[in-house]
Amino acid sequence: MDYRTISPSLPPVSIVSLGSWNTFSRCTPDGLVALLSRAFARGINLLDVGYYWDKPDTEDAVAAALDRIGAARSDYLIAQKLWLWNYPEEGFETQLARSLARLGHDHVDVVMVSRPTGETGFANYVAEVIALISKGMARAWGVTNFLPEQVAETLALCDANGWPRPSMLQMQYNVMRRGIVEGPGYDKLWSSGGPGLCAAHTMEGGILAGHLDRDRVDPPAMAAGVRPVGRNIARDSGGIREEIRLRQPALASLAEEIGATPAQLALAFVVDHPALSTALIGVSTPQQLDENLAALDLVSRLPEIRERLDALAIAGVGHPKLFNPHNDI
Repeated sequence: MDYRTISPSLPPVSIVSLGSWNTFSRCTPDGLVALLSRAFARGINLLDVGYYWDKPDTEDAVAAALDRIGAARSDYLIAQKLWLWNYPEEGFETQLARSLARLGHDHVDVVMVSRPTGETGFANYVAEVIALISKGMARAWGVTNFLPEQVAETLALCDANGWPRPSMLQMQYNVMRRGIVEGPGYDKLWSSGGPGLCAAHTMEGGILAGHLDRDRVDPPAMAAGVRPVGRNIARDSGGIREEIRLRQPALASLAEEIGATPAQLALAFVVDHPALSTALIGVSTPQQLDENLAALDLVSRLPEIRERLDALAIAGVGHPKLFNPHNDI
């Protein structure tokens, strides 16, 4: 396992990390213990955790599994999501305090905050996150789906005030959904010494691995009784998911040619990004974990198929809109 330094306040982070929406929640208690035990044994040290609108017990489940494993707090890192669902009426400190109580911890290692809305005072927004670090509730922080100009403004604020810079920028990124991360603005960001890429949605919710029938079920539909196939997945920003399904067989065929699975090839592509800090995977069994980690051995073979991989990229990728489970459609 390779590791990347993302913050002077943290130990190096494993280049593959565990967690995404509907990851830990899909495991039985025994299954989660087995999964986390295997992840730690394979060198994964970052768990991406959050309070989710349809899986409110995720933090409790992770805490219970960590307690059963008996892992020392210094053996793993927690990246904790904070949301804007009820912000600013419910501030970040209130959210994080509640999550810490569920986790049974006095701090998390990284707090990840969403892209602020236009109505949010940017300087106050960043200062509120920095206060969590000052109070010892978090050791570092990161941002999710920030625009390049927002990252630049954040870095300027931090440097002017002597605040710690954000350690990671989490973005949706995979072999087909890559236009934003590789596009104008972000390409300069990655090469300028800004926060590294925390890649999410690396398998398009499992579609790239071959689960072609998976799709998004929005909160109103969920409330009406509609249930996802296998697991719920992120919204289709840019409306390219049907094209992703159509191109998945080509990814599978290319993977077969080099003796890999489509999931392994998809993950190898993400790991190869030069600005990557860590890639999130959403496996739910030790066997899936081992299969995914075999992708690390494929990276050296990517140059021989790079042109064909690049042909899988789909134009028209959009930024995900800010999510709110109270009115999401």
